[in-house]
Amino acid sequence: MNPFDHIKNLHTKKCTWDDFNDEEKKSFNVFIINKALSMNPNYLGIVNMVQNFTGLNQILSQKEVFNLYYSLLPTKFRFYKWIKGEKTKKDKEKAEYLAMHFKVSTREAYDYLKILDRKTINQIIKNYKNDTSRKAIQSTKK
Repeated sequence: MNPFDHIKNLHTKKCTWDDFNDEEKKSFNVFIINKALSMNPNYLGIVNMVQNFTGLNQILSQKEVFNLYYSLLPTKFRFYKWIKGEKTKKDKEKAEYLAMHFKVSTREAYDYLKILDRKTINQIIKNYKNDTSRKAIQSTKK
């Protein structure tokens, strides 16, 4: 059972905690359930309240969190899209140039994109545009 099945069950109220087998109980990941429920702006108050007693505090067990959501959530279920970060192809290319220039990973280069001003980034990219080592890197990736 995946987290989205658990969320659907919390709304439809077909199964209680005692109806689950051990594997299904283990698959109830409180962090993911909280994150998924927080995509619905109407549930933010409930999720925030529950999060205060989970995570590092670990006051509530999985069973208690399930029962709390089971009793608090309405039976109407509406799917809210999972919010994802958006990375463009242009940013990826810029990050690759910065990664080569600063000799860091591409993940770290995304941080450089946020820190450096546009003029500096463009100057670095301009220096690498005609570099033959860049073309060699691109040909090995294909």
